[in-house]
Amino acid sequence: MNIEKIRANYQRIAITGASSGIGKEIALYLASPQTSLYLTGRDTQRLADIKESCVNQGAKVQESTFDVRNESACQQWCEDIFQERVDLLIINAGMALGEDESANQQIQVAQTNVMGVANIVFYALEKMQQQEKIKGYRGQIVLIASIASLLAMPNAQSYSASKHFVRILGEALNLSYPDITITTICPGFITTPLTAHLAQWIPMMSAKQAARKILVASAKRKWLYIFPFWLGFAARFYNLLPLCIKRYLCKILNIMGKL
Repeated sequence: MNIEKIRANYQRIAITGASSGIGKEIALYLASPQTSLYLTGRDTQRLADIKESCVNQGAKVQESTFDVRNESACQQWCEDIFQERVDLLIINAGMALGEDESANQQIQVAQTNVMGVANIVFYALEKMQQQEKIKGYRGQIVLIASIASLLAMPNAQSYSASKHFVRILGEALNLSYPDITITTICPGFITTPLTAHLAQWIPMMSAKQAARKILVASAKRKWLYIFPFWLGFAARFYNLLPLCIKRYLCKILNIMGKL
């Protein structure tokens, strides 16, 4: 599916976490004279740079800088963007652990990845339900989870648990809102600021490649998309192993991560 066909499905798009990584690349893919973009992030300068790039591609862009952990800011943003129809909302804002695995960092990750998603999605759903149906749907929401949602990660407890929340939330919303497409994306390791601290041997995909895969899956209205396939399969297999073997494998991977 080429990018023009994907763009034809969406005229008004809102993206959280658009100042870098996957969110940035999705915005750049969708920017065209036919699209209006509503972009959020926490980095004012980077968000302004993305806006400029999208405007240069002909898009109308409105940027907002706020923390998704701020419920009132999220509610107000939803009020603002749903003044007109929103075809696609991509909830991408998130946080991963860096080298600091302190209690405070774990809590911040949980708050951002759980409450940050909830603060947007539930207010957005209230608004999207009021939109008229087009081709049987009132709109589409894409939740960015992670391969980490499929397994417990010993050095990223809050991250894997919070992404599990996002994946299960997506499935539950699919059952609850049949006239709104809910697409949950579980990408593997992507080259973004969130993964800069990971070991060099871990296979990475560029944010641009990931963004394209996400948009194709969204345009096909998939309810769940896990990529790369082999990593999703490996995660499922890992979950079948007894705890003693999991602990042994984690020790091996921890040693490799320090090489």
